[in-house]
Amino acid sequence: MCGRYAASRRPEDLVETFGVEKWDAAETLAPDWNVAPTASVYAVLERPLKDAADLRPVRQLRPLRWGLVPSWATSPDVGVKMINARAETVHEKPSFRRAFTARRCLLPADGYYEWVTEAAERKLEEQGRKKRPRKQPYFVTPADGSVMAMAGLYEFWRDAALPPDHPQAWWATCTVITTEAETTPLAGAAGGG
Repeated sequence: MCGRYAASRRPEDLVETFGVEKWDAAETLAPDWNVAPTASVYAVLERPLKDAADLRPVRQLRPLRWGLVPSWATSPDVGVKMINARAETVHEKPSFRRAFTARRCLLPADGYYEWVTEAAERKLEEQGRKKRPRKQPYFVTPADGSVMAMAGLYEFWRDAALPPDHPQAWWATCTVITTEAETTPLAGAAGGG
């Protein structure tokens, strides 16, 4: 995913699309066509409601901070490096293992960016005539304009420096599960279909 995606949908649309039962209108996020690590993003997750007598999981739309901070981390700064979790190893890595077993979510998006290095640029780099090839970003989105959902994990982190009742004592963070990059040319890219 290369660290950027776009999320511009109205929360009301996401509530309908994903069958969300609980959403707080006060937690509305502004549209963002270039979501950066540590920004807030919407997540669709299922968990019991806080302080509810009924412990059944409820599908919720919640804003989470992009960059997973494991519950055992000593600082939230590690989240900047944990925006993506590789599908092939997510179940093994200590940073993601606990969330993988119990805290999975969907991350709605309009699409994501893939950066493609053109063949001529790659050849120059291979010949040592260019240190860093120029990459062209391509926005990958459903052809019909619908919303897509990326697999994700979420985690809660407690800031021990703050009192338990402080509104910023608990952080809710997330990561996108990724896999190997697509090797076939993207539609619209040079040589693509």
